[in-house]
Amino acid sequence: MVCLLISWHIMTRLGHVSLASPVGIYTVVVSTYVVSRFALSTVYRPPPDAGYEPKVAIVVPAYNESEAVSRTIHSCLSLEYPPEKLEIVVINDGSTDDTWDQMLLAVDQHPPGSVRCIDLGSNQGKRAAMAAGIRATSAEILLFVDSDSMPAPNALARLVQAFDDERVGAACGITHVRNAYTNALTKMQAARYYVSFQLLKTAESVFGAVSCCPGCFAAYRREAILPLLADWEHQRFLGVECTYGDDRALTNSLLRVGWRSVYDSTAEAYTDAPDAYHKFFRQQLRWKKSWSREGPRLASHLWRTRPLAFPSVLVATLAGLASPVVMAWNLVVHPWATGIAPVLYVVALYLIAGAYGLFLRSQKNNRLWLWAIVGTFFYIGFSFQIVWAIARIRDGAWGTRDT
Repeated sequence: MVCLLISWHIMTRLGHVSLASPVGIYTVVVSTYVVSRFALSTVYRPPPDAGYEPKVAIVVPAYNESEAVSRTIHSCLSLEYPPEKLEIVVINDGSTDDTWDQMLLAVDQHPPGSVRCIDLGSNQGKRAAMAAGIRATSAEILLFVDSDSMPAPNALARLVQAFDDERVGAACGITHVRNAYTNALTKMQAARYYVSFQLLKTAESVFGAVSCCPGCFAAYRREAILPLLADWEHQRFLGVECTYGDDRALTNSLLRVGWRSVYDSTAEAYTDAPDAYHKFFRQQLRWKKSWSREGPRLASHLWRTRPLAFPSVLVATLAGLASPVVMAWNLVVHPWATGIAPVLYVVALYLIAGAYGLFLRSQKNNRLWLWAIVGTFFYIGFSFQIVWAIARIRDGAWGTRDT
């Protein structure tokens, strides 16, 4: 019903503007993109259980995570997967707190040899830590888990089923916000996470082109990433080495050479979201810098390897880059020039926010669906941050980790 209302809005909007005008084109294209996400999510199916059980290496890079890394180690050792087919490697990336001590304490609570700990000695960056873990293992499938994330007990057994398809080079599961009910900020993030995975990644997975398998919980085929490892580890952009966006860049590289990337909605993990606004905005700035670099790069080659996914990627990229201009035009420039209140624009935003909220309500019987509506306006409200992200794109600061 909400999708029908969005379609009605398109027709109403076009009654006030020319179809050939920039506003008319933008309205049709973006609204069609939003509706298509809902349509594709209805035909999505998770990878079937084929009984596939390959050897897996879990790589956990850690920097200044202290006790959080202990929880991650314990959860990895609690996975329902044959121990003889599992390697676990935890890498300390030159932490300046007690992360290394916490790692050793956690490992001492389990049988000898169940976990290997590697200390890089100095802070070399997340990519270097991940690469060290890759080179220290030999398993067919590599599972990356952030040092503040916890996979569900059956998550690994479910996620590896995607690799029964020899065309798949990367797979990710759904990550829930563990501290969802801490405050309003975490509630909005929890709703955003769920909608992003269950609506956007399902649509991308239909075409085997998930644009980003998140670093908090994603698996890769060793055969696929080894030829790309050196270039990815030392990726440079505009003359500087890339220190952020490791997950999006690695997924992008796999898609560029023809591998498929998919999403499994039945493989679950949990992570902590920022509960303070200053840390949240620094995280979002880092993510936007990553997207600003990798989004156009993805669009530049996906037309060859995944032509059916290319139109939506192109629309998402162009719309994301244009969002500050569109918002300024609809809320400031056009009302000031014509004296007409931006009612239709606000109604469009509300319809989209309502669609996200009702989608979450139909999937999960919890109180977060209202926060999906509030969160949509919240996230749109700071879309101007993309301008600052592009201006700071050469800055390699992590933001949430740097002192």
